Amino acid sequence: MLYWFHVAGTFLMRFIPVDIAYRLVGGATPLVLQVFARGHLRRATDNMRQVLGPQADPREAARVTRAAFANYARYMVDLVRLPHLKSRELIDNIRVDGWEHVEAAYRYRKGVVFATGHIGNWDMAGAAFAARGRPVSALVETLEPARWNERVQRTRTAAGVKAIPIENGPREMIAALRKQEGLAVLVDRPLEEDGVAVTFFGRTTRVPGGAATLALRTGSPVVPAALVRDPRGRGYLAHIGPPIVGSKGDDASVVMQGIMSWLEGIIRRYPDQWFMFRRMWPVSGEPLL
Repeated sequence: MLYWFHVAGTFLMRFIPVDIAYRLVGGATPLVLQVFARGHLRRATDNMRQVLGPQADPREAARVTRAAFANYARYMVDLVRLPHLKSRELIDNIRVDGWEHVEAAYRYRKGVVFATGHIGNWDMAGAAFAARGRPVSALVETLEPARWNERVQRTRTAAGVKAIPIENGPREMIAALRKQEGLAVLVDRPLEEDGVAVTFFGRTTRVPGGAATLALRTGSPVVPAALVRDPRGRGYLAHIGPPIVGSKGDDASVVMQGIMSWLEGIIRRYPDQWFMFRRMWPVSGEPLL
């Protein structure tokens, strides 16, 4: 189903202006949720209640969650059109807060691990970074079905981002850092086992610790970052945090907690752009998916 949505979207974007496409997918989201994604909607709403806090009206949590799904649909529109955007268009469409942190991180000459989450538009962030002349790879999950995965990874490659599948192991990631390149990692993927324990919105969960472990092993700084849709108008906002620098003897869980705490602050500002449709916090007897 997702594969055919992607194929249809690629075809339609040749003829439909992007603003109209945004409105169309936003309007179709409620029906799609009811027919195809009730489980995802339920889990995402539970997550949003934790984000907004116990004082939040349940109706507000439901509203923000549905807005997040609509924004995710707009993200998919952007993914389809990404390879066709010119470098100058990408750069001019983004207002950056904290680029000095990127420059500071590269001065270590050990590559940079960019830690981000499922918020805003991580693919556009990578493409815009490549458009600035900085080589960048991204650690990616293998999607199902296989032909959809192939299509998505091909789209990322066409936009200037080298996709490194998670199952390929650390060799390609270390190689990118040793060439003093950027490596982007989505860090807010919940795990039932393994990973490292972090406190996130006041509750404990487990997330992959690979970004921190890799940075500590190579001496590469970690830069937390997120690209979000500007809620006040057209374009995007890039938020970039100060580099986190450790050494081999440091604890990966401490580095990951620093990353997740920074990411929590961004999600609080833009909760309707956090696309966490799995269960973020464990519930006894229930799977995360």
